[in-house]
Amino acid sequence: MDKLTGCDPRLYSSGGQAGAVVTGSYPALYGLLKKPVGQYPVMLMSIRMTSLGFPRRRRWGIHALLGAVAVSSLGEAMMVVAVPWFVLKTTGSVAQTGIVVAFGAVTSGVVGFVAGPLVDRWGFRAMAVVAYAVGGLGAACIPLLYALDALDFPTLALLVVAANALDVPGGAAVTGLVPELSEAAGMPLERGNALLTGIHQVAQLCGPPLGGAGVALLGTHSVLLLDAIACGLAALVILVCISAGRRATERRPAGAYLADLRSGLRTLRRHRLLRAVAISGTAFNALDSGLAGVVLVTYAYQHLGSAASLGVLLTSFGLGAVAGTVGYAVFGHRISGRFLYIGTGFAAGLLIASLVSLPPLPVGAALLAVLGAVAAPVGPLRTGVLQRSVPREQYGRVTAAVDTVGLAAVPLGASLTVAAVGALGLRPAIGLIAGVYLLVVVCCWAAPALREIDRSAAGDRGRAPVSPLMTELDKQ
Repeated sequence: MDKLTGCDPRLYSSGGQAGAVVTGSYPALYGLLKKPVGQYPVMLMSIRMTSLGFPRRRRWGIHALLGAVAVSSLGEAMMVVAVPWFVLKTTGSVAQTGIVVAFGAVTSGVVGFVAGPLVDRWGFRAMAVVAYAVGGLGAACIPLLYALDALDFPTLALLVVAANALDVPGGAAVTGLVPELSEAAGMPLERGNALLTGIHQVAQLCGPPLGGAGVALLGTHSVLLLDAIACGLAALVILVCISAGRRATERRPAGAYLADLRSGLRTLRRHRLLRAVAISGTAFNALDSGLAGVVLVTYAYQHLGSAASLGVLLTSFGLGAVAGTVGYAVFGHRISGRFLYIGTGFAAGLLIASLVSLPPLPVGAALLAVLGAVAAPVGPLRTGVLQRSVPREQYGRVTAAVDTVGLAAVPLGASLTVAAVGALGLRPAIGLIAGVYLLVVVCCWAAPALREIDRSAAGDRGRAPVSPLMTELDKQ
């Protein structure tokens, strides 16, 4: 490095490449005044490349990623309303509507687990682009085939599956991009994960009302096309604006795909911190699904007496979750991860127990807002543990396995809660959920593995070494 210019000398030597970038504009400007006039054009080029080239692209990569996720998440949240409404309108059958929605959810989980190694083989950026492109194409084909009178029920079900099939590996790819892009932007990893989670939460709050309004004003076809456009735009932004690790060229032996799946499960089984986080996270998912999908619905219907009250409760929880995520984005990197994981779980269990009294709507809404704020840091914290603990060449398969198990816990938890409410009544069922929640928290407190959360964050922010066999630095 030239001490006067701050530039790589190869940039202005006979064999240099223009792609060898410089380290700073101000040293280069000072060096320009010290150099012969004949070297001014090359020096000016170096200053220009520093201010507009690769470093800035990497610095703004996290913002491009968050923008792409915001657009696509809003479109997907609108689809939650548009797809069931479209199926019900075209088939006239509630049973077929339920079949399509359930089939799409189950297939998404299965495909997500099986497709995990593709994330590691293709690279994070490529997998994210493919996932968004496939989802957008599936959403676009539904209204197009309907307009051509070529959409029967099996085709409709397959298109819904296609639109959701790569959600799990696509999500793993997006979270895999966050550590490198956050580091390039000088942003704590906790903040990058919190911003990503907050975007999803805001989309889940705003998307369904916007989807309902869009269906009423524009029709379901237009909402489906809007989602397709949103997914296509997200894929384009990630492809054009983000430079990240990509898969190195290598030939994989026959049968290696199943070996990749097994290696991911083996890593999850042998790494005690990953195992503890996966098991506790699955338990929390099951309990949360029972609370949101069964308890709150029964509470609003039997004791508050209106569907609007259910909307108020869920909105209060969502707003509290957004506030808690913002707080974690600001202060999360300064607080012990183990303290947050256990402390927020303990507070959440106590808040759930307070619902046993079946309070009036204002009190219930306030309790749920606090519950949302308290529980919000758990998601991005868990993502950070995966990012820091999983070897990068296995990140896709391990994360997809963890996410798939977490998704499988949702219907299981709802079914068990339905049985508990039917057998015991609403109040005892709430008490049972709170008790199990606190029991899981106590197990987390007693587990030695969870003490490694802070140790993994302390050393290098836990970034596992990148395998040269699977990834290489994108020089674009």
